Amino acid sequence: MSIKHETPILTRVLQTFGLATIIIGVVAGAVICAADSFEAGIATIIGCIFAGIVYIGIGQAVDYLARTAFNSARLCIILETSITERLRAIESSSSVPVTPTISSSSKANYFYSTDGTQQGPVDATDLRMMRKDGLITDDTPVLREGETQWRVFKDYLALSR
Repeated sequence: MSIKHETPILTRVLQTFGLATIIIGVVAGAVICAADSFEAGIATIIGCIFAGIVYIGIGQAVDYLARTAFNSARLCIILETSITERLRAIESSSSVPVTPTISSSSKANYFYSTDGTQQGPVDATDLRMMRKDGLITDDTPVLREGETQWRVFKDYLALSR
């Protein structure tokens, strides 16, 4: 079975921006070389080429993530979940006390749905054990307490570790 992959718009935007940066940088660098200073012109060219390559590389990374996530919507959920978890880890290591709006993933309660009926709440440890024991799958709908959108188990990176 082959899944058709659509290149995300963000990938195209980043690649276009990268190419435009390189082209504009080379033209601007040539003008600077001719009119002002050879060293400044070369520095402009090198800097713009480097920046363009970075933009193109980020575009390729977004495309790779979209391919591995199978669609852009799931990619957004994966990125949102991983960024949220990382921010919580940073907040918890901060010396300044932070009052989180949602408890951390290890203390959060989760609901899951089997056969269309909501079950729970259970904590993250119990949910991971249920997955390990085969009682739920990667595609089981899961809702973290305090959230409004159901996601599948595999979209919660903290749970699948």
